[in-house]
Amino acid sequence: MNILKYLALSVFIISGCVNKPGNAFKTENIDDGWQFHLGDVENGEKPGVNTSSWRDVSLPHDWSIEGEYSQDHGTDWQSGYLPTGIGWYRKVFNWEPGWKGKNIKIHFEGIYLNSDVWINGHHLGHRPNGYIGFEYDLTKYLKDGENILAVRVDHSKPLTGRWYTGSGIYRHVWLKVRSPLHISNWGVCFRSPEVDAQKSTFEVQVSIENQYAGPKTFQVKSRLLDKSGFEVATVYKIMELGKEAEDTIMLKGIVPNPCLWSPDSPNLYTLETSIIHDGELVDQDMQKVGFRKLEFSSEFGFKINGVVTKMKGVCDHHTAGSVGAAVPDDVWVYRLKLLKKMGCNAIRTAHNPFSPSFYDMCDSLGIMVMNEFLDGWDTEKADHDYGLYFEEWWEKDGEDFIKRDRNHPSVVMWSLGNEVKKPTREVQMQLIDLFHKHDPTRPVTQGGHDPTRGMKGNHMPSLLDIKGFNGDGEEKNVLERFHAREPDIPMVCTEVPHTYQTRGVYRTETHWRRRDFPAPWELGKWNGSLRGLEKRLFEIPDLAKPEVFSEETSTTYYKNGEEFLIEFEETYQPYLYYQSSYDNASVRSSARMAWQRTRDLPYVMGQFRWGSFDYLGETNKWPSRFANFGIIDICGFPKDHYYLYQSMWDDKPMVHLLPHWTHPGKEGVKIPVVAYTNCDEVELFLNGKFIGKQKYKDEQLVWMVPYEKGTIKAIAKNGGKIVAQHSHTTSGKPAKARLNPDKVIINANKTDVVHLAVDIVDENGVFCPKANNVVTFEINGPGKIIGIDNGDPLDLSFYKTNTRRAFRGKIMVLVQAGDAKGEINIKAISEGLQGQVLSILVQ
Repeated sequence: MNILKYLALSVFIISGCVNKPGNAFKTENIDDGWQFHLGDVENGEKPGVNTSSWRDVSLPHDWSIEGEYSQDHGTDWQSGYLPTGIGWYRKVFNWEPGWKGKNIKIHFEGIYLNSDVWINGHHLGHRPNGYIGFEYDLTKYLKDGENILAVRVDHSKPLTGRWYTGSGIYRHVWLKVRSPLHISNWGVCFRSPEVDAQKSTFEVQVSIENQYAGPKTFQVKSRLLDKSGFEVATVYKIMELGKEAEDTIMLKGIVPNPCLWSPDSPNLYTLETSIIHDGELVDQDMQKVGFRKLEFSSEFGFKINGVVTKMKGVCDHHTAGSVGAAVPDDVWVYRLKLLKKMGCNAIRTAHNPFSPSFYDMCDSLGIMVMNEFLDGWDTEKADHDYGLYFEEWWEKDGEDFIKRDRNHPSVVMWSLGNEVKKPTREVQMQLIDLFHKHDPTRPVTQGGHDPTRGMKGNHMPSLLDIKGFNGDGEEKNVLERFHAREPDIPMVCTEVPHTYQTRGVYRTETHWRRRDFPAPWELGKWNGSLRGLEKRLFEIPDLAKPEVFSEETSTTYYKNGEEFLIEFEETYQPYLYYQSSYDNASVRSSARMAWQRTRDLPYVMGQFRWGSFDYLGETNKWPSRFANFGIIDICGFPKDHYYLYQSMWDDKPMVHLLPHWTHPGKEGVKIPVVAYTNCDEVELFLNGKFIGKQKYKDEQLVWMVPYEKGTIKAIAKNGGKIVAQHSHTTSGKPAKARLNPDKVIINANKTDVVHLAVDIVDENGVFCPKANNVVTFEINGPGKIIGIDNGDPLDLSFYKTNTRRAFRGKIMVLVQAGDAKGEINIKAISEGLQGQVLSILVQ
């Protein structure tokens, strides 16, 4: 019988000595020392299986990203043409004497997908969901000497997502050693019911397991420490828990004058929760938390800590280009900092839970998160997706998801799904109730396809706390009409806008997707026509007509050193794979108009544009590997749209010019020169000659400039003073490969990553925006290349290699540290180019 007794009141000061035995508890990362085999293995879980042909791997690991692009894998234009299959992992570890009398668990942050786990041949469990972490108790199956973990990952049904998903144990794995009396997995829940700058209350609900054969009486204590480690509050209670029982206890306290969390000031506290039994510390949980007050309204939109704030958001998938789904933490840091510098303050996790470390980074950087649970519900959107398992697993997976992420101050709302296929109000209500049950402090939204039509076609009010709008939110009067009809429901643009752009590509005529470069589901139905959409979209005038830049009759795709010609046979094909970097290739609206509407409608709390980085999958059919939705390319190179958003979202004075200024054969032709700025006015010069001055009036600035070689330069001013400049210079022939690392000192931890940006430049160091030289990278020392890419949607070459062709003058090489100190030397070699050697210190 479960007996819970509270024997003391909460207090704020506690004294006395507490001992921690050396082996009382620990959480150990076990990413190293695994073996992997691609393909099914009969009795692969049995300890005696022959693994001599298996290869050594470290986790996180994604086997699909190691493969070759092909139309023969069973994957498609959505899942991205890379292989899937079945994979086996095994790890051998030795029993440690300190484990005697302890509880030993294995915790997986994520396995994609349909995983089965065994220890010493004993089956521990099965989980179909590839995005939710889970753990198993190993204790009673462990033995002296060697112990063998075996994991089977079944991705044999390839169409499991509408984007590239990856395959394998693609997140971290942890071994947890605990006392039989310990805090449950995700067993600490932190809430702050009342928050203001003078005083904030907090509650800590702790779930505790007692696996002893008898009852235990013990102390549960939570401390809050500020960023300096100073204790600002301590609360505790005495608890008695029956044998082999689990229960919760609530602690409450107050913090005077708290430092509040917000995107501008992401102040964090350390919450330290401990179990003390007979004067000994037997378990402890530590995590970062924050105090912030969230308000959502159909009148003012959104407030954080009493300040009206627009969500300047993007949608992101969980993968990262050349490393696939096995994203090193350092790559996420690089990407999130890049978004933050742009002015972004929010991310929607499309369309699944991300890695735990992602949310830690958002906490510390000040990025709000719309945390999305699923893509679809009980009806599959891809042939083999989670819809097959929804009925059995939605409640378990949903509860685990909420408990995992509920303490992150960055998480400001939950999303139930995205453009759900055949949604019903019954299923929607089940999900809403689940989220409200386990987290009553945050609202629930959903990306599009809200089931609000009754059986007779009549409108029914939304059940959601916040109404989310995807593509239709880009259309004329949609947001306004909904607000007029349901004035009490707050609104957010969950997926607005959808614009396309390819780094370094420009076209002066406006292109609409449905008419000019139809998506796969639009081909044959709408290509060549807007089919009535023209009445609902926001016009984007042509910058120049006829088209200034040439329209190709063919293009080339690349695969591992080979070139393949694509002759265009359809009128839409010249625009299908590469879109314009002007703000003039879209589905329904320019990026500028979409933000202006969001900004100016007070009841719309913000927008999450689709997307931020280009992502694998959801392609324009073979041979493309991705579409061009990103404002940053798949390597991590900002496109011109990055600076457009910076001009709209950030206050730091800036100006950005486009296009580049290397256009051989265009001498005398008038080229639209566009400036993005947040300054009062911009002056434009060509080879020192004044072209003109324009005042910023909430729009892009455009000059028609006859092309001549040289330097075009923009000077931005505030109050008559120069505050920002940007220029482009015509390049000569490619002469050098210039190496630009984001850092030159890293740690010998097998995790740090250097983003090595490679620019092809001429003999004067001027960037060559059309260069396509092939570059090989020789690397020596304690490091390795984990990914290489160029941003070209039609380059299907291997990612795990040391050679790449430049696309529009650039290559990105990801170099990861080993576990030894020393110096990594990287040399760039290319025929006809002067090489460069770079040294990276590993300490």
